[in-house]
Amino acid sequence: MSNPEDTEHLANLSDGAGCTEIWEHLSEQRAAAAAADEDAEADADSATDSDASPDETAATEDAAADDETAADEDAPETDAAATVPAP
Repeated sequence: MSNPEDTEHLANLSDGAGCTEIWEHLSEQRAAAAAADEDAEADADSATDSDASPDETAATEDAAADDETAADEDAPETDAAATVPAP
């Protein structure tokens, strides 16, 4: 008998769902979790930046955007299916 916590992340799938449906479902859950994490980080950053002057805040945001762009350009392309762990 499996532990309900082990299968909770699959609760919204219909019976008979195949590999593609499961992969899409898990990908959507990960994307939603990542977006929530980014929103939480942005909220935390904006709360700590409230003491900074507008010029300091703009400079920090520009530097962060440049870092993200550079990281994206240097990142190797990966196969999305390869990043999904096997069930």
